[in-house]
Amino acid sequence: MDILSDVLRVVRLSGAIHFCAEFTEPWAILTSPPEMLTVRLVPGAEAVIPFHIATGGRCWLSWGKVEPIGIEAGDVLVFARGAQHVLASGPGVTPVPIKDIYRPVPEQITVLRHGGGGEESHFVCGFLHSDQRFGPLLDAMPALACVRVRDGTIRLETFTDTGRYAEPIVLEQDPQWWTASIDHLVGETAKPGPGNRAVLARLSELLFTEVVRWLLTSVGEGRRGWLAGLADPHVGRALNLLHAEPARAWTVAELARQAGLSRAALAKHFVELVGETPMQYLAGWRMHLARRELRDSTLGLAEIGARVGYESEAAFSRAFRRLVGAPPASWRQANLLSASAHRVDEPAGHSA
Repeated sequence: MDILSDVLRVVRLSGAIHFCAEFTEPWAILTSPPEMLTVRLVPGAEAVIPFHIATGGRCWLSWGKVEPIGIEAGDVLVFARGAQHVLASGPGVTPVPIKDIYRPVPEQITVLRHGGGGEESHFVCGFLHSDQRFGPLLDAMPALACVRVRDGTIRLETFTDTGRYAEPIVLEQDPQWWTASIDHLVGETAKPGPGNRAVLARLSELLFTEVVRWLLTSVGEGRRGWLAGLADPHVGRALNLLHAEPARAWTVAELARQAGLSRAALAKHFVELVGETPMQYLAGWRMHLARRELRDSTLGLAEIGARVGYESEAAFSRAFRRLVGAPPASWRQANLLSASAHRVDEPAGHSA
């Protein structure tokens, strides 16, 4: 079972480019806080993951308690939880909130020019968004993943809000495909044409998925979180079983038997790595599946409940209300109305 693909399919991950930046020294930009990203970029989305591709010049990145990080052309920055941050040409420049200078035209890539007229820095800025926030993945990722190509190799550098998440990792892959993909994406932003938005969306998704795969294969010993759980032979096996048959009436004992551990050992190890019990994780995943069906299908509540493992409509409704916060019928109606409103009345502008 390819769990990562399963998750990205269910939450409907998609990507977009919203502006190309041309900044001239001196300059400094403050991005919007994470709680404002969905409101300004994709109303109705539950998760927005901003990213920047440096295409020319140099600058400094800072946020929280992290020491300023030097950024050069070719570097790719991915903020899994949308941490507010500052990009600047150098120290001592007062940052300008991006919302004060950025008023894009919906469905178009804006060229954003700002600064004092000195040396130039260029960026392509985009975001990934999803209908549902899959916390186990996003919360397990470092706050910042920075991909650099140096000396003919791909380097992955990761950071928390306070410092390095792990030591830089040199990936044993030919960097040519990565740089070619970045070049393709950047080229598409400069030459819009038929299918442009679809190509940019798919390229953005590809690059994000590859970063997650690199993080998955490089999870260090002692790390915790969903990625560490996938990488663990026993917990990973249990996760595969739950995703392969989410409607099955699983017990921890049966999971443990198939995962090759005792019931107590699996229960303890699963919580240590994933942060919740196997049955809590299963219930949460069932709600992701149910919400997709409620939004995308016309199936009745009883059938949707049966598809995700509940024997009756009443049991499904109780679980949905407990975990999602609203009855499934009300949630479906609210989301249909919200989606219709967004289609009819697109926002006049949004900001990063």
